[in-house]
Amino acid sequence: MVMKGYDPHTNGGQYLEDLATAYWVSDALFTALEMDLFQTIDDFGIGGANLFELAQKLSADEHALGRYLALLNSLGLLGHYQYVYYNQLITKEFLLKASPLYQGDSLLWRKNLTDDWNTLKASLTAGGRVNFLPDDISEDELNQRRAKYIKAMDNVAKLKAKDCTAFFTALNGAILDVGTGSGAMALAFLETFPDTSATLLDIEQMLPQTQKLVEATPYPNRVEYHPANILDPEWGLSKKYQLIILSNIVHAYAEAENELILETAAKHLSDDGVILIHDFFTEHHPVKAHLSDINMFINTYNGKIFSSEWVINELKKNDLVVTPLIPLETDTALIFATKSAAILETCTITPIQKLIFPIKAIGFDTVLEISPASVVVSEFVHSKCRFGCDFYGKKNCDANTLTMSETIGLLANYSRALLLKGEPPTRDFQSQVLAAEKLAFTTGYHKAFAFWSGPCALCPDCNPEKPCANTKNRRPSMEGSSIDVFETVRANGELLKTLASQKEMVKYYGLLLLE
Repeated sequence: MVMKGYDPHTNGGQYLEDLATAYWVSDALFTALEMDLFQTIDDFGIGGANLFELAQKLSADEHALGRYLALLNSLGLLGHYQYVYYNQLITKEFLLKASPLYQGDSLLWRKNLTDDWNTLKASLTAGGRVNFLPDDISEDELNQRRAKYIKAMDNVAKLKAKDCTAFFTALNGAILDVGTGSGAMALAFLETFPDTSATLLDIEQMLPQTQKLVEATPYPNRVEYHPANILDPEWGLSKKYQLIILSNIVHAYAEAENELILETAAKHLSDDGVILIHDFFTEHHPVKAHLSDINMFINTYNGKIFSSEWVINELKKNDLVVTPLIPLETDTALIFATKSAAILETCTITPIQKLIFPIKAIGFDTVLEISPASVVVSEFVHSKCRFGCDFYGKKNCDANTLTMSETIGLLANYSRALLLKGEPPTRDFQSQVLAAEKLAFTTGYHKAFAFWSGPCALCPDCNPEKPCANTKNRRPSMEGSSIDVFETVRANGELLKTLASQKEMVKYYGLLLLE
């Protein structure tokens, strides 16, 4: 998938071809939504619909439609059995209007951004946005745009909100949702925690649209609306809050505005409250983050995607205790901030969630949580070392290895692990693996144990004729301990292949066991 970025162990020409034709996929999806194709199939009932029936219903050419349905089938959006087409599970869950997780509005909103993206070259020349709304646009048109935008963002927020509420086991009191949009994020907390109420803060032009959506839920009596410009130094609020939500707010502004927003949010936080920041960050899903950054560049006055490091440092300036970046399984991530570490511990953030991005910051390309049970151990690997490696039996390799039975026994004592992906030079990578093990140990994993890649290269002045003088930092390699790196990596969704030329890109992998 192009959203994962280029992997040097794939065909580079094919990757570029996939980049160039990525818009074909989005246009195919947009067309199905505009034709109401998925809903039409659903209307036929559980038996699905054949090509003739669909062509008649959609007023489409039967032959042309058949070719298009074959595309949607290959994308996994439709199923096809004999002569019948039916909606796949992903389509039923996200692309039918009756579904609580319907995403059609948000997807078609992306199509509306096409005209803006066509101005990218001009925006790069001008140094900023060039596609502005016309001066003579009416207030009715603006309200229609706001309503469409809120409806689209509501679809997205519903997907992410449940992920955010899961970090709290208990919550009561007042919630402040800043720049609330549809209010979906706050509403998810109201649904999960019945002893809460919410203040939805946004500009006065947006709140009437928000109120329409909120009134269709069971929670309007627990919601109040507060019109304010979040770029003002005072928001005009008279109380402090247990939870302050900043969802997709940081990326809408530049540094100076965000400094003010974060400072003002901190002023309204109760002593035992939590600030939750939900956004895109450059360290998490980098391709999507940088695409979003360019989208903000061509669509806003000065919006941008920040690193979590910048946001964390700004929060700390306001005397807050802050978590590292906490990854979600989607393209966004979270940062939590409180006035005391004790309050932070009430959030259900696992130690590994707190560890992943600090370890990645050491210098790894990827840090992937895996199960030790997925580590493949094989007699073949030891044989390959014994009969295929120049370092076999030498000091910088032999002294560090574990037998196959020792490796199996060690893995059996661990319930979690991190796969660490990096690159040469070997000495740097091995130093990074040691630093990751040390960091894990200092954060509470007293049994942290690392395997690195290749023969030991730590000491530049190593004398191969003398005993090791750096046993404290000596670690086994995965290969030397009978771990099949290729199969282990592939079993966990990574791509690794043998190299045909020394010019090809080398990948290094380490394994950090945690308990």
